[in-house]
Amino acid sequence: MALLILMTPKGQTTQVPVTEPEMTIGRAEHNHVVLASQRVSRFHAALATDGPVVTIRDLGSRNGTFVNGRRIEMQILVNGDNIDIAGYWIRFLTFDQERIADEAMELITERGPLV
Repeated sequence: MALLILMTPKGQTTQVPVTEPEMTIGRAEHNHVVLASQRVSRFHAALATDGPVVTIRDLGSRNGTFVNGRRIEMQILVNGDNIDIAGYWIRFLTFDQERIADEAMELITERGPLV
């Protein structure tokens, strides 16, 4: 599972789970992630998920999409990558659901039932 931590230029933060095989980011209301700025293209960038691999692709935006300070056309994202779209800062995080489930089962086994 992947998660985007979005910080606006004014410092407001929100979390956006990456739940669809393809998610678009842009100014238009039809995007999965809407960024309200004239500097953001209507359809600015897209995330594509293929199994555990998530890529980000710039959709021909005027101001560009940056990952870890580098302007990109397309790039595979890794845990902790920083995405910059027209002053919006986005942190990409991944979580290994299988590992989390295993750790939860381990805790339940060690501590026994909660009754």
